[in-house]
Amino acid sequence: MIFKDRYRFGLVLSGGGLRGAVHLGILKALKENGLYPDILAGTSAGSIAAAFYACDVDIDWFASRVSSMKPWNILDPAFPLAAVLALLYRFWTRRPMVMGKWPEGLFKGNKIEKWLDGLFRGRTFNDLKVPLSVVSVDIETGETVVFCPRKNIPFRGMRNTVFISDAPVSAAVRASISLPGIFVPKQVAGRKLVDGGIKDNVPVDVLFHQGACKILAVDLGQNTGRRRVDSMVDILMASVEIMGRELAYHIQKEYPAFYVYPQVQGVGYGDFYRIPELIKFGENFGSSIMQEIKKFLYT
Repeated sequence: MIFKDRYRFGLVLSGGGLRGAVHLGILKALKENGLYPDILAGTSAGSIAAAFYACDVDIDWFASRVSSMKPWNILDPAFPLAAVLALLYRFWTRRPMVMGKWPEGLFKGNKIEKWLDGLFRGRTFNDLKVPLSVVSVDIETGETVVFCPRKNIPFRGMRNTVFISDAPVSAAVRASISLPGIFVPKQVAGRKLVDGGIKDNVPVDVLFHQGACKILAVDLGQNTGRRRVDSMVDILMASVEIMGRELAYHIQKEYPAFYVYPQVQGVGYGDFYRIPELIKFGENFGSSIMQEIKKFLYT
């Protein structure tokens, strides 16, 4: 295979909901040990962490600020209050549940995209010094949609995959985290985009086709034991993760990489306040396997 460029060290970060904060800790551990990825790819929560690195967001600053953040300040319900009251009224009076067009998700996603755009300082993919790929899925065509710099679009296209380069990083990440039913799909270039974990939760294949020589893949979807599932969001997230885990199994057989599996248990979508704790967990986990990472990269 002929590549436009070759990259010594590629880093792939999987989806995983709030557990994705672990990725930020691993990035800190890599930096503290003088290891700097030359190219990155991320899906869903992993796309946020990868974008933090590519856009040079200070992780310590973020960890100090996030504890005082209120999740509802970056979430915008797609259901107007009047619609919710009408729904409850019809249910209570046992009248037919006939309403107009239902929203495509619980949250519009505009607020979180604006928040991300502030963190990323409005950068587009072609502005980045470190190449980044963000994975999403066109819910109408079933195609994988990869956002990346123009120079990193592979010569030979991946099967059932399209590439978009002229978009803000914040818009791509907003698309990649759009868990079906929770966030309204993100409209980009006439496409209706949702969470990339539906098809490619650990996008090692993307970096392979972009010329990464050695790839470290952090997979948060391979937790052992019973998961915590006590809300609609948790059920949807668990469903996407189960599907993503099965697909990741086939990718691992075809694309060589150093796969690591942080075991993070009992974290749900309501545990926003635990993000600093999860960052610290990731930092400790990264430090504990640092010698294995270095051996992989340098031999």
